[in-house]
Amino acid sequence: MYILVIIIQIFYSKHSLEKMDGLGIEKSEIENIILKGMKWKENEDKWHASMAGMECVFIKKEGSIFVITVYKE
Repeated sequence: MYILVIIIQIFYSKHSLEKMDGLGIEKSEIENIILKGMKWKENEDKWHASMAGMECVFIKKEGSIFVITVYKE
């Protein structure tokens, strides 16, 4: 039996960290939204993920995710 481990680096913009702090959102919640939430593409680069009344906007590049902003719906 094999176990597949995928490591994805998640980076946060200063703006997203400030929004998370102001809204009381933890990094673990954002990671969960990105992994399990409903996702759609805004354009060629930007992705959205939404779950449990929260949404984040991010860019995926070469195995990394860069969170641009977060907000509550």
